[in-house]
Amino acid sequence: MSDAGQWTEFAIRAASTAFVVVFVAWIAARLGPTIGGVVIGLPIVLAPGFFFMLREHSADFVAASASGAIYSLAATQIFLGAFVVASTRLGAAGATAAAIAAWCVLAIPLAFVPHDPLAGTALFALTTFLARLVGLRFVDPDRRAPSPARWSLLILRGIAAGMLVGCVTFAASRLGASLAGTLLAFPIGFCVILLSLRLDHGAEIAGQTAHAGLVGVVSLAGFCLALAVTSETIGQWQAFGAALLASLAITIALTVIARRRPT
Repeated sequence: MSDAGQWTEFAIRAASTAFVVVFVAWIAARLGPTIGGVVIGLPIVLAPGFFFMLREHSADFVAASASGAIYSLAATQIFLGAFVVASTRLGAAGATAAAIAAWCVLAIPLAFVPHDPLAGTALFALTTFLARLVGLRFVDPDRRAPSPARWSLLILRGIAAGMLVGCVTFAASRLGASLAGTLLAFPIGFCVILLSLRLDHGAEIAGQTAHAGLVGVVSLAGFCLALAVTSETIGQWQAFGAALLASLAITIALTVIARRRPT
């Protein structure tokens, strides 16, 4: 591929991811913390990242990357739990930085261990339970009406998320499958969305959304697990479609459950 072609493809990857991140951030603010937290669990960064990875790498590479992403998602639950706690004490930048540091503490060591998808799923379940339990102590049940979104800043944050996806997918062959999966599952989408909510709508809505997002991430784990266990058996693109359907089905089920709960 020519240099012009590579840069064009990179721009498409970054722009498409940025658009989805900005759109979901807006939806999260409009629908409220509980529904918004479930919605942002959709694979808004993982799906584009794996889509481009599928075009360039083998089924075993993709399966290994998806397995590594499951372990990274376990660290994402710690990221969200840390954000809930830190958001009550720190500003937007401080809470986001603290959450990223918490993710790194767990995700970096996990990037270098064997990545069995079922063991990763068990670890994900454990971190989800612990983060939910801790976060309950810091979530304010009162909801506040959202204020208008700051679109210019939100778009800039979305572009940053898109740039990361473009860089990681381009560098995947050099990073190796496991590390590529770990970095691709870095919660850049959550960083952008929660930072935007914290800046534009306050600590209460951001914290409630992050706490609800702990359940929403189950959709991402379902996406990665489906991709990891089916890529080498039913074919890469069929596995990608199955993973998207699994993620969407989980999100729909979680949304229905959330809407039936009393507010």
